[in-house]
Amino acid sequence: MTAFQWLTPGSDLMISPRSMDRLYERFFGYGATTQEDGTPTYALPVDILETEDAYQLQATVAGVPQERVEVTFEGGILSIVVKAVPVLPEGTLIRQERPWGNWSRKLELPSEVDAASIAANFENGVLTVRVPKAAKAKPVRIPIGAADKLIEG
Repeated sequence: MTAFQWLTPGSDLMISPRSMDRLYERFFGYGATTQEDGTPTYALPVDILETEDAYQLQATVAGVPQERVEVTFEGGILSIVVKAVPVLPEGTLIRQERPWGNWSRKLELPSEVDAASIAANFENGVLTVRVPKAAKAKPVRIPIGAADKLIEG
């Protein structure tokens, strides 16, 4: 007799991606690292959406003023750096679940982007970066002439 294990929707299918995420975090540094000054630095989680004409990235950077968020693009790499300032509590901190520190993320973008038109917007603690796709080169139709026109002389 053969035993079958049925997967219930949402159980094993949802566990596996989370396990892989933890594995990637452990090996590729998505957890906190500490800079020379002792400030922890975390990998900034982002959502990436692709539309027909652009890529759109969103990152939550709640509690950080806009002037402490930096977005750059160089050599095909989009970099987002968020420099946080520790909040000094006016009392005894009983529990701290929100990590404080710097956040950073570097993403390699496809070569077919319009780098000059990348735009960033910061609203209600959400950073949105729009990366337009470059116009694709259309094939050029080359007319074919008669062979006698090519050979002259």
